[in-house]
Amino acid sequence: MNKWLKWTLKIVVTAAALYLTFRKVQWRQTATLLLSADGIWLLPALLFYNASQWASAWRLQYFYGALELFPGFYLNLRLYYRGMFYNLFLPGGIGGDGYKIHYLFRRYHKPVRELLTATLLDRVNGLIVLGLLIVLIAGSGLLPQGLLPFPAWLLPVAYLLGMVLFAALLRRFLARYFEVLPRTTLISGLVQGLQLTAMICLMKALHIHGPLLPYLLLFLSSSIAAVIPFTIGGMGARELVFMAGAPLLGAVPAQAIAVSLLFFLLTAVSSLAGGFISARNGDNASS
Repeated sequence: MNKWLKWTLKIVVTAAALYLTFRKVQWRQTATLLLSADGIWLLPALLFYNASQWASAWRLQYFYGALELFPGFYLNLRLYYRGMFYNLFLPGGIGGDGYKIHYLFRRYHKPVRELLTATLLDRVNGLIVLGLLIVLIAGSGLLPQGLLPFPAWLLPVAYLLGMVLFAALLRRFLARYFEVLPRTTLISGLVQGLQLTAMICLMKALHIHGPLLPYLLLFLSSSIAAVIPFTIGGMGARELVFMAGAPLLGAVPAQAIAVSLLFFLLTAVSSLAGGFISARNGDNASS
């Protein structure tokens, strides 16, 4: 598909998702919350979010190390931020992960299939911990009775069985990655902890009081929706999840949308760093 057509479709889907969201939530109320945000909490939120990206780059190093590929943390971090910039701001056809794979292939001549596998497993490892947190919070009695068509205690049981199967398959077919799984899973826990802390800072900025768990569960669930590359940087997909889930979990919809938009702002500001890094250091993929 033509890259400009893909970008146009992303814009259309993002706009449609935001339109559907703000049909249910009053924009003026959300805008009032955003304009009254306490700026003193935005800086720590930004710092915690970027710390999570540093931890993500650290996790990816272990997967590359399993391939006996050692680009060094600084180069890997540069590639990570440049990938974020590609994902959010450039209408290119390869995306952030594709850019990293292309760069490492040109520089280190590793097979593309192996680089793709390492990058994909890095993503899956992050989703594993994300799913674990969702299951733990959802199974804690937060979900209203009757929302699930099965008892809530089945969630952690099904998750545990799924993880055992995943680990067994990884050990059987991709043993080199199985060896780094314990460390990368711990780092994934750090990544999610830092992002949840950033979310708490954003809720403080918006003067959201009361139970935090409903908003954190909505954030974790929206992170899975944001992974699907149908919108620009997850914008619109996150807001739809917040809008649909807020009434079910007892969260205030306008507050939920406002904190979601603030999180997108964190992502956008952080991703801009990838553009400056690219301009400053040039593209050495051909070296």
